[in-house]
Amino acid sequence: MNILGVDTSTEVMHLALVIGDDQSLFQRYEVQTIHTGLQPSETLVPQMLSLCKRNDLTFKDLDLLVCTNGPGSFTGLRIGMSALKGIALAAGIPMVSISTMDVLYGCVSYFSGAVVPVIDARKKRFYTAIFADGKRQTPDLDCDTQKMATLLQGHPETLVTGPDAAAFAAQLTGYEGRLLIDEIPNGNLPLTLVKLGLEKYRKLGPDDIGTGPTYIRKSDAELALQEKIRALEEQE
Repeated sequence: MNILGVDTSTEVMHLALVIGDDQSLFQRYEVQTIHTGLQPSETLVPQMLSLCKRNDLTFKDLDLLVCTNGPGSFTGLRIGMSALKGIALAAGIPMVSISTMDVLYGCVSYFSGAVVPVIDARKKRFYTAIFADGKRQTPDLDCDTQKMATLLQGHPETLVTGPDAAAFAAQLTGYEGRLLIDEIPNGNLPLTLVKLGLEKYRKLGPDDIGTGPTYIRKSDAELALQEKIRALEEQE
């Protein structure tokens, strides 16, 4: 089974091409990590093509496409999902999407305490969630460290992971438990994404082609429009 995984939720783009069979999913694989800022549009498709070509494959040889669906960069998520949807439609390949928080947790799911994956959401807030005992304890959150400190009470040990783990931990005050920081965040993110994607596909089948990114915060454009409408209403 040939699976292409893509994560464009942050400034670092992750790609994975996994080639295997029913006995060994990771029979052969190649992963890439590319710093694109928050604009992967110019590099994503060429990198996917190159990745397949180096492994003597074309898009039509793929059996499954997997991507993250958020939370994360508005622009990055739209670009990643749109690119894979185009391939899925053109080549008739199933596609599934996975929560970014689930993937980040999956990279360190062996940890016995609470796990908090974090992505900087700007405006002194973070996209995050809490996992413990092998399952989610909260939905995806857009919150500050003060709220997270409150939510973590009762967890004696917490591992913070994700691309902005260090920045989050530095701002976290009021948490009384033992706080650990993942020193190599996202080290196996591309392969974890593929693994979770295949599990979801086998359990639930492909995503509906109309499925879009998961946003837990309105974009700046949406907020500006709301403010404009509010101002116009006040003038009436």
